Amino acid sequence: MSVLYVFQQALLTLKFCFPLTNLKGNGRLIIAKVSLCWKLIWFLLQTPYVLKLKSPVKKILYTVVFILGTTLVKGQSFNSQLAAMLQDTLDTYVANISNIKGMSASVYIPGQGLWQGTAGISYAGQPISPQMSFGIASNSKLFVSTSMLILAENNIISLDDSLHDWLPPYPNINPDITIRQLLNHTSGVSDPIFTSPWMDTIMANPTRVFTPVEVLGWVGAPTFTAGSSWGYSNVNYILAALVAESATGFNISEIIHDSILYPLNLDSTFYDVKEPEVGIISHRWWNSVDYHDTSRVGLNSAGGAAGSIFSTSSEMAQWYHALFSGQIINQNSLNELTSFVATGSSSQNYGLGLFRETTQGFTYWGHGGDTWGYKSKMLYDTCNGTVVCGLSNSFPSGMSAVTFLLYRVVKNHIPGCSGPISGPETICQGENAVVYTVPPIANANSYIWTLPFGATGTSNTNTIVVDYSNTAVSGSIIVSGVNNYGVGGTSSLAITVNPIPQTPIITQNLNILTSSISSGNQWYNSTGAIIGETNQNLTVTVSDDYYTIVTLLGCSSDTSNILHVLVTGIHDNNLESLIDLFPNPFTDDIMIKGNFTKDTIFLTLTDMQGRVILSKMMYDEDETLNLPSLPNNMYILTLYNKNTIRKMKLVKN
Repeated sequence: MSVLYVFQQALLTLKFCFPLTNLKGNGRLIIAKVSLCWKLIWFLLQTPYVLKLKSPVKKILYTVVFILGTTLVKGQSFNSQLAAMLQDTLDTYVANISNIKGMSASVYIPGQGLWQGTAGISYAGQPISPQMSFGIASNSKLFVSTSMLILAENNIISLDDSLHDWLPPYPNINPDITIRQLLNHTSGVSDPIFTSPWMDTIMANPTRVFTPVEVLGWVGAPTFTAGSSWGYSNVNYILAALVAESATGFNISEIIHDSILYPLNLDSTFYDVKEPEVGIISHRWWNSVDYHDTSRVGLNSAGGAAGSIFSTSSEMAQWYHALFSGQIINQNSLNELTSFVATGSSSQNYGLGLFRETTQGFTYWGHGGDTWGYKSKMLYDTCNGTVVCGLSNSFPSGMSAVTFLLYRVVKNHIPGCSGPISGPETICQGENAVVYTVPPIANANSYIWTLPFGATGTSNTNTIVVDYSNTAVSGSIIVSGVNNYGVGGTSSLAITVNPIPQTPIITQNLNILTSSISSGNQWYNSTGAIIGETNQNLTVTVSDDYYTIVTLLGCSSDTSNILHVLVTGIHDNNLESLIDLFPNPFTDDIMIKGNFTKDTIFLTLTDMQGRVILSKMMYDEDETLNLPSLPNNMYILTLYNKNTIRKMKLVKN
């Protein structure tokens, strides 16, 4: 268990179970609910790291994170040319699409930060301002699904839990439906909220608070068997919110606030009806009629978790960036969130509160939202992390198309997605001139390469030549395209850098050689590698020069020291008769013994430069060479007859 993981659990526990005061000074006391806090506190009792944390410490940490995040964003500079094109696109289309009363849009690009633009009016004489909040409608669902994943991370619920594990039975709702089937709309639960007669009931009672149980009473027969198909239903998320409350004792609005809004300092985002409105609310126009003075209570209490959150375009962009960059949930939860199922549309698949859509050849994640007087659209580019948010204060309207056009401006100008990097993934320290390449990136006029520590190379093209030093370590090679509008998406290749094995040292004991390295040896003599000799020890049977090279994880050491081995007292069949030669090394005399009476043997002794020192014929079976005046050195003794020849190295010492 990592300290980071424990720390995350501690923060969650403190947010749920202790009084908090948010960064803006709005006092807020969270009453600890027994069902949730008992589970979380039990976890903390098992983790001494968490017990050391105090509520003020947590607040300080949040503040530091927020300040750092704000500083980083402010320190970035959004490309001015791109910003001008985005604003021009927003102005042009809002002015020319008559049913868009007003619109706020934000674009976040990693490395550049945030652009925010507005167009149109809230009402006559009051233009849309960047600080205005809009109803995001069904874009609320991603907040709910993320909150459910946070509970699952803490073992409070499981996505495979069935409704009957947490809720009483309701008419027309299969109790065996799982939480996952609610969140990805494969439950088969019908969706009566925005159809007659219930839509008419809501319209006729704008100030009435509709309870979730009352809304569930409107549900008709299932549209299909759970898990067998897909069908969008707002009731799925009302049920999910009831499960969360049953499991924790908290309303879903509290969980969203304390696990998402508070940590990210999204202080202009609120859950309508359950929380007081904050900031400036843009007037809402429904079928070209200003409904600002009509209460939202009936509408948003009926819709509840399915679509009652308000936010600004900048905070929605911040939310998407934080979520998909791993600041809210862990990687396993992100995988669950983006496990998309078929919807019956070739251009859309659905995860947990999230669509995967393809439009005009661009594939992205996001969601739309429609409610009486508001419309929203979110897009997240999985290539480079660009987030595009569009919010409008009119329904129906063509603002979704405008949001996509803003996205297309970005995609058509900054460099595109990088393809896979090709090149060796496993490298040895000290290896040089290693080539890596990536397919040409659309819109890129240059390239940025990032290399692991200890690797060097420079390139502004789609190919780079890399040298790995003797101290290089494993890491990733990262590349992205760049042009006058910014940096595009990155491509990464994990590189494993293996160390060069230690240079072995070999020692000799009689005719056995031993390497100082226990494994990976390959033994060599003067003719090359000795086939099959890969153990730590080598038994020598032939006089020669010997050495070893160690190879581990594909990397080879330098050559060991070379030992010349003279094998003595061992018979050699190079001649027709057996010959013994000893001692070797010798001091004055060397004895040659054999049985060669049937033939004449010629003997030649030369130094290592080939100069002849002695040459004679041998007629006796035994021959003693007396060489007291011969300098100490290495010599070659050659014995041969008309058929065969034998050469041996002698050492005089």
